[in-house]
Amino acid sequence: MLKFKQKRGLAWSAITALLMTTFAVLTPAANASESSAVLSPTGAGTGTTMVITETMEMRLRYGTSVAGADNSVASSGSGTIATNPSVHVTSDSLSAVIIFSIDGDGDFADGATRTNLTSISATAATDGYASVTSTSAFVSFGLAGLTSVSPAVALTVTPFLDIDGTAGLSGGDAVGTAVVINFVPWATAFGATAAIEAPVAGDVGATVSVAVTAGSLNWQQLDGSLGVAIDSTFDVSTGDSGTISAQATGAASPDETLTGTEMVAGNYSFSAVTLTSKFTTSSRVESVSAKLVYFSSVPAHTANVTAGEVLKVASTVGVSSLAVAATTISPATAANIKRTGANAADARINSAFSLTAYPYSASVTTSVAVASAMTVSFVGSGMEFDADSGVILNGVTYTSSAAFAAAGFTLPAGVTTVPVSTFGQDSDGANDAFTLSLTAQLKTTTLAVTLKTPSLSVAYGPTAVAGLAGASKTFAVDVTDQWSQIPARTDLRVAASVVLGASTSATVAATVTAGKASVTVTPVPAARTGSAVVTLTLQKFNQDTQTWDDVSTDTATWNVYTYVDATNAITSRTASTSASISYGVNLSYSGTIAVGVANSFSDVVVSAPGLIIQNADQTTVTASDTLTVPANGKTANFKFTSRLAGTYTVTFTNGATSTTSTVIITPATHDAGATLTFDKAVIGAGETTTITGTLLDINGNPVATGNTASVAVAWSGKGLAYGNSTTMQTDANGQLTFQVLVLSGESGAAAIAATYKPAGLAVDTDNVSVVHAVSVGTAAAATPADAKLTVGSFKGFVAIYALNYTGKKLSAKVAGKWLVEDNLARYKRIVRNTGAGYTINVELYIDGVFVRTEVITTK
Repeated sequence: MLKFKQKRGLAWSAITALLMTTFAVLTPAANASESSAVLSPTGAGTGTTMVITETMEMRLRYGTSVAGADNSVASSGSGTIATNPSVHVTSDSLSAVIIFSIDGDGDFADGATRTNLTSISATAATDGYASVTSTSAFVSFGLAGLTSVSPAVALTVTPFLDIDGTAGLSGGDAVGTAVVINFVPWATAFGATAAIEAPVAGDVGATVSVAVTAGSLNWQQLDGSLGVAIDSTFDVSTGDSGTISAQATGAASPDETLTGTEMVAGNYSFSAVTLTSKFTTSSRVESVSAKLVYFSSVPAHTANVTAGEVLKVASTVGVSSLAVAATTISPATAANIKRTGANAADARINSAFSLTAYPYSASVTTSVAVASAMTVSFVGSGMEFDADSGVILNGVTYTSSAAFAAAGFTLPAGVTTVPVSTFGQDSDGANDAFTLSLTAQLKTTTLAVTLKTPSLSVAYGPTAVAGLAGASKTFAVDVTDQWSQIPARTDLRVAASVVLGASTSATVAATVTAGKASVTVTPVPAARTGSAVVTLTLQKFNQDTQTWDDVSTDTATWNVYTYVDATNAITSRTASTSASISYGVNLSYSGTIAVGVANSFSDVVVSAPGLIIQNADQTTVTASDTLTVPANGKTANFKFTSRLAGTYTVTFTNGATSTTSTVIITPATHDAGATLTFDKAVIGAGETTTITGTLLDINGNPVATGNTASVAVAWSGKGLAYGNSTTMQTDANGQLTFQVLVLSGESGAAAIAATYKPAGLAVDTDNVSVVHAVSVGTAAAATPADAKLTVGSFKGFVAIYALNYTGKKLSAKVAGKWLVEDNLARYKRIVRNTGAGYTINVELYIDGVFVRTEVITTK
């Protein structure tokens, strides 16, 4: 680094303020001994510590109280003072020659280079002093012959006015405030640290950070420069080279080629404390080492480390394993955005929506805890950006195209949702789009979002229907936009007509309400049979023309037939099919059971107690337990599901004939557990008791563990448990057992702490943990043999009836919410309003012991 007196135009005052708040410095008292000469460090730096191989420059002036003196920096001595300001130097451990450099150039602010320096030396045996002429304002102090590791030396420098004419400092002189200048070894001057951010597999660069804590070191007067030496190992198949992509603040040189060990040098005093250098390589990094180095003078940007003094060595780091296989970014389920391709989505113009974005490893459905970077990689020319138009990305509003194109942020580990919205956009099209990129550990994926205005469409479920000749048929249609949302407007209708042969029926229309309409049409003439086509047209009322404008159409084939009922018969059927359990509104239907009939388009009645039935030819037609549909030609196709596992018999009837098929709803999977209960709340003393735990899914199905799932069961308190462990397994009934031995006379409290681990992980958001209290040594009150619990429903209420459980506690979980009756009478009814038409799970407990789960449909 250049001396302060050689720098021009730098904002030293701001830097000095920063350094003064960061480091403790030794500063001479303001206006001290202003009746004599005054000495202080030059420039903005106030520190009085210097590295032992360099010099400290001080400003020497007359005190403000010296009569007749000109006290400007470049004093001309125009007053009555006949003497010159001088300095006297002593040392506590002088081991080298003190060198004074007298600067005769004048005001340092005049822009001129200081020249005409006069050197005065003093030996170790003699105190040094110098008389400075009134045309000079600066004196520099240094030590000759010392190295960077020499012991520290403190110089006491005393300014004075030589009043009595005796050479050097004497009793008759006017003495000013002494200043102590500390010359310290390099290792002491820089309290340095260095660290490397470990690269991951596939990285083509690394980050090195260094920090220095320099105490009262006078940064502005350093002659040298700090630098970072980086030594990296590359994949030898593509060579050993790289490029510095970003240097520490204050580095003067642009990007350089990095080969082997090379200095990333620069004036790092500009950034005071923490410095960071980044570099990229032409091939993958295998390991990185680094050193913080101090050069005694400003080196070439590519100087080798051996030219400087190593202050700190960072431990060599290797490549850490790659945790990310890929990244994903996709539309979240919402009303305003939908996926249209592998890396594309359409979003409703001027609306808010969310994106799901995260890095993953083994499965695209499971994120890994690694931070990722979101950037904007494309902005369409049709996008509007001004004070009233733009994009809000992750809470930041962008009203400038350039600012949005440069937008980026870090998505913290575990955060998977990114909110986005657009506003003020006035059109849509291919250019009204932007692309977002998500990157983690060199893995990048993109999503192109195109803004769209809503367009409405009409849809009828089946592509073919059937009916008797001359009979009308009602067509129930849905009207939605491209995001499957129901339009709010009230000026829509659906018109319909049917063409059979050369005849066209009259056109009828029905108003669209809440996205639905039902129109009834009749084929003509009444006696004609054959294949007809019904056309369903969505229309919007035009206020300007007072007419209905067509918006979209849908069609269906209508098979018009005749037959005699007495000839109905079932000719074939699929023997069996299977399905997984359905949860909530996500129905997982079985494979298709096809039923063949003798008469085309005749009705097939399905009886399937406990099952939900779907017309596989018209998937919007569903029902529970029973359903009647016309065959599509000579075949009727059905699918089934249930929320409860089991084997179900389904009966199909056509006219006077019937047949059956089997539907198997497979057991709950090992990771479907939702509730874990234990059967004992009280156990007696002097005996061994078997305790049973039961694991059920949210529908009340037993869950057998295995695969990755297990249950950790711990016992605490009175009694001695055995047979339990941290990896217990439940059987096909969802049960596990262990034993507890209670000694005779032993009584008190105990507890079961259990955790169901569907993925076998000790910590997982899907784990289910319970604590079950047990009373030890107390005999359980006997339950009468005629005690009974009954569950029913009326007028939208779930009702629980308890008989002969006098004094006991009833707990019931109804549709996920608890009801508790602490002290039952002989007969008690408790109710909860759930509404009618819902399938409800009711879990029953007496005195904290699980009794059973019932599933009912509310009436």
